[in-house]
Amino acid sequence: MSSNGTNKLVRMANQIADNFAYGEKSKAVDNVLDHLMRFWTNEMKRTIVEQQRSGDIGLNEIAAEAVQALAKNIGQAA
Repeated sequence: MSSNGTNKLVRMANQIADNFAYGEKSKAVDNVLDHLMRFWTNEMKRTIVEQQRSGDIGLNEIAAEAVQALAKNIGQAA
């Protein structure tokens, strides 16, 4: 996926995290992870995990934690 595609994924993940950023942080992370698992394609998941592993890609705190959890769920280390 292109850099522009990765930027779109980061923007989407941050928007999802912003929508769940109320109440308890751990619950927000769980909700973002659930959304990513249910609605993102395998390619989208792999791409954001690989990019996060390579360094800071601009994810907010909740999104970054959700992507780390996503990596564990899809069998990749972030």
